Amino acid sequence: MKKLLFASMLAGLSVASQAIIFEFESNNTTGTANLITRGASPWADVGQLSLNPAGDNDYFMFTLFAGETLTAITTPMQTQFSAPDTMIHLLDPGLVEVAFNDDAGSGFGSAIRYTALTSGTYYLGITGFGDRNFVGNHTEFGDYVLTMSIVPEPGTMIALGAGAAALVARRRRRA
Repeated sequence: MKKLLFASMLAGLSVASQAIIFEFESNNTTGTANLITRGASPWADVGQLSLNPAGDNDYFMFTLFAGETLTAITTPMQTQFSAPDTMIHLLDPGLVEVAFNDDAGSGFGSAIRYTALTSGTYYLGITGFGDRNFVGNHTEFGDYVLTMSIVPEPGTMIALGAGAAALVARRRRRA
C-alpha cells in the first residue's frame, strides 16, 4: 500500500511538469496575454516560442502566490544562440513593472528572478532588443526558448523537506 501511495505521488509530480507553455498570436499586450496554467509549486516548465515577425511581443499571464519566487529565462535559438536578442519584464497584478532584464549574459537572451509580494495574476513580457517600452518597436525575430520555474516561500520548502525526512525515517524504522 505504501509503495502504491509513493508511486501515485511521483506520478502526480511528473504530470505537473508536462509542457504547458504555448504561444497563440496575437499575444502582444497584457490584454491578449496567453494563459500559462501552472501546477503547485515547486513547478517548472519550458516552451519554444517565437518573436515573428520583427516587432512581435509576447505576453503570458499566470498566478503567483505571495512568497513564491519566479525565475524566467529566455534562450535564443538562432545564429548560434545569439538571436533573437530578447528583453524580458514582469508586471505585478496592478500592471506595475517589478522586474526587467536586457541581457543575462553570453548564450542567454534575458533572465529575471522575483519573489511575489502579493498573490494575483502576473504578466511576463518578452520583446526584442531596443524596445524598452514593450510596444513592438524592434527588428529582432526568430525562435527562443522560455524556461520558467516557481518555488514556494522558504517556510513551505522547509515543511516539505521535514515531511519527506519523516517519511524516510519512518520507513527505515519499519525495515
